[in-house]
Amino acid sequence: MNEFKVGLLALATIASVVIMSFKVTSNQSGFGDYLTYRTIIRDASGIFPKTPIKVAGINAGRIKKIELAENNAVITFEVLKTVTISRDSELRIKSVGFLGDKYIEIKIGDSTQRLEENGFISSKEGGGMENLVQDASTILKDVKDVVSSLKDSLAPENEEPPIKKILSDVKVLLENTKQATASLNRIMQGNEEKINKIVDNIDKFAADISYQVNNQNKDSAMNDVKTILANAKNITRDLEGIISNVKAGKGTVGKLLVEEQIADEVQQTLSGVNRLVNRFNNIRSELEVFTGANTNYGSESTLALRLYPAPERFYQFGVVTSEFGPETETITRRNIDGSETVEYKSEQTKDSFRFNFQLGRQVHNWVFRGGLIETTGGIGVDYQLRDWGSKFSLDVFDYRDDIGPNIRFSTEQQLYNVLYGRIRVEDMLEKDTRSATISLGLKFTDEDLRALLGFFL
Repeated sequence: MNEFKVGLLALATIASVVIMSFKVTSNQSGFGDYLTYRTIIRDASGIFPKTPIKVAGINAGRIKKIELAENNAVITFEVLKTVTISRDSELRIKSVGFLGDKYIEIKIGDSTQRLEENGFISSKEGGGMENLVQDASTILKDVKDVVSSLKDSLAPENEEPPIKKILSDVKVLLENTKQATASLNRIMQGNEEKINKIVDNIDKFAADISYQVNNQNKDSAMNDVKTILANAKNITRDLEGIISNVKAGKGTVGKLLVEEQIADEVQQTLSGVNRLVNRFNNIRSELEVFTGANTNYGSESTLALRLYPAPERFYQFGVVTSEFGPETETITRRNIDGSETVEYKSEQTKDSFRFNFQLGRQVHNWVFRGGLIETTGGIGVDYQLRDWGSKFSLDVFDYRDDIGPNIRFSTEQQLYNVLYGRIRVEDMLEKDTRSATISLGLKFTDEDLRALLGFFL
């Protein structure tokens, strides 16, 4: 009785997960009726089917499919019928954060005329962290040019520095001043009377100056000069601190002047980050889980993960577990008193685990695979009918002794959203060991997994 209750509880849990997967992954924008629209863009990197469509920052639909038309990408997507898409609406591709995922934002226009179903929405490409990094690299290059020009102005290569020229000019000026003083002494001789008058005038001027420099006189110029000098002193002190920090290489300007390679290093770092971001955004993954029963091996479950570094290439990792493993045969020969006897013994491993690692390439609707198939070498080919949600596969591999290669044919059909059914026929050419497997499973893309994790977390 306890085993029966545990079985019922397990079935109820599996049914809950399947139903929840249907509800969450069928459309991440909610329930309701949808209208289909299309758009054309030049670059569709980083976006895939089921990528969310947002209006005013809120999920309102998702991408249904992406097709190549000449040199452009035609995107077909659906939006909630309750959202009015006007004829002058605009579509933009945006990203979330520095390493975030991409999504499509629709800016509703001012027109009151609603765009008809299957109509085209104009797209405005640009924006995102990639363009921001490129703009930052351009700005750093301009800053480097400014610093180089400033350095050439202060200390041009293979030329005399401007400061040294100024000091040479000052030296010449002092020499001229010395000669002018000698000429002035010669002029003063014999002109004492005129000089006395000049002295008297100077005395009067000095008296005026004395009045102006007296601190006790409120209307004197000394009070004003004192205030000006105090302000000048503060300004001079601030300038000395700034110049000292610049010479020590402190602050942005100081580092740019002292460390000539900083602009190149920052530009190289930003370029590397830009390449890393693009590489992560372009990786796509698919996860599938199937469970069923085989006529010879009992219950059987498979788990597979595909990673797409490019749309036409992928790596597949997986594990297969069954109640009983493949049957192996042992032959023992004995010679007793000149008479030879032969014994045949068949064995099956319980709770068998077999592993997959394959490299694949997709050419239109055909997929060619090769590598490790159920812990032995093999090759496989798939033919996909995406519009029908169907796939036909043929695998050739060998994991048994003295039986020959296993030629397996399988067909897979999408039943509803992420729910799939699969039928496999093992050992098609071997009548004695031929078996069949019927299983159900779930297949998730990146967008499905994000929606499912977002719902539970």
